Amino acid sequence: MAHARFSPSAAHRWIPCPGSMILEKDIANTSSVHADEGTAAHFLASECLERDRNATDFLNCFIVVKNGNAAWDNENAETRTGFCVDLEMSENVQKYLDAVRSQADGNELLIEQRVNFSNFIDAENAFGTGDAIIIGQSEIQVHDLKYGRGVKVDAENNEQLKLYALGALSDFGMFGDFTQVRLVIHQPRLNHVSESVVSIEDLYDFAHRAKNTVQMIKAIDAGAAIFEAKDMLNPGEKQCHWCKAKATCPALIEHVIETVAGEFDDLSTCDLEAEIKQAVEDVPQHENQLLAKLYAALPLIESWSKAVAEAVSSKLHSGEQVPGYKLVQGRAGNRTWANAEDAEQVLKGMRLKVEEMYDLKLISPTNAEKLQKAGVIGPRQWTKVQDLIVRPEGKPTVAHESDKRPALDINPLNDFDTV
Repeated sequence: MAHARFSPSAAHRWIPCPGSMILEKDIANTSSVHADEGTAAHFLASECLERDRNATDFLNCFIVVKNGNAAWDNENAETRTGFCVDLEMSENVQKYLDAVRSQADGNELLIEQRVNFSNFIDAENAFGTGDAIIIGQSEIQVHDLKYGRGVKVDAENNEQLKLYALGALSDFGMFGDFTQVRLVIHQPRLNHVSESVVSIEDLYDFAHRAKNTVQMIKAIDAGAAIFEAKDMLNPGEKQCHWCKAKATCPALIEHVIETVAGEFDDLSTCDLEAEIKQAVEDVPQHENQLLAKLYAALPLIESWSKAVAEAVSSKLHSGEQVPGYKLVQGRAGNRTWANAEDAEQVLKGMRLKVEEMYDLKLISPTNAEKLQKAGVIGPRQWTKVQDLIVRPEGKPTVAHESDKRPALDINPLNDFDTV
């Protein structure tokens, strides 16, 4: 699968932090089972839209993902591999399908549409693929399916969707008198849909800023400009989250340490262990305003810490020396049967009781609901089952003030037991 250098999916990183593209240049791309699962869900969605089918029509079919490309696995049941279209995947993809189809009614729907925005940002082969693009009378809609369970993504100021919109405007702008674009993020597994409307004028302003960033990166690549970390690197939770260079990014290192332990003239000469220990001891005495600032920085600090740990492990596994650390044999895993079927036959020969041989556990309400949706439990039976299901209230949890949930009215004297 070809990838544009100025990729829309990474625009949330290279536009606010152009230096990240310089630092990441020689770091190999990696994939994960979660990314491949997302590719499979996108493939299912596109197949349904292309063939005018519903997701449940493909229940128990398998999708195989290889090198970022997905296809149906049509081998026999014993040899099929990949991701199975189960009830969970079909239900979540169907939410996306229903939303897109409702907006596409009476308009032109383009599925998995490759768009080119090269002329807007002055970069060769700058392209991307929109999951669904809808062409209306005066509006272009860009719909993006995100299948992961991670953080919620907002359509507001979303660089990826704005680049798709520019590409759609470049390719289809002559077919209508468009005044705005509608950007929509679908995250069905989080029950989250985010929508933002951007005027064509604001979209052009965004294109101008993106073009300036591209020119800066290209100048450094060509040796016509010097890489200045303070001007090119801009740490932040959004842009650092998936950055491959965050473990060694000098700006992020400085940002994290200054956030936790204060400012230093020379970070290489300070006693980090002592400074951070003191910072931890000082936390309970901080004023609420400072605590709020530190709390907001936690996701970025945790992300950086994880990246550092993974980088150290990777270097040690590749045979490199990391001063003060080494690889050792970890704790042995839990005991398991070399062959479960052989063990079962041997134990049966000992005439053990069923409850002695097997761990029996009642299915959960979630699994019971899956049986209901599959038709194993009938409607009248399900009514009886529902009467037995309870769901405890969630415990109070910290959320940003922009969260839509109402704030709890806390009375410290009556709401909590004395500690």
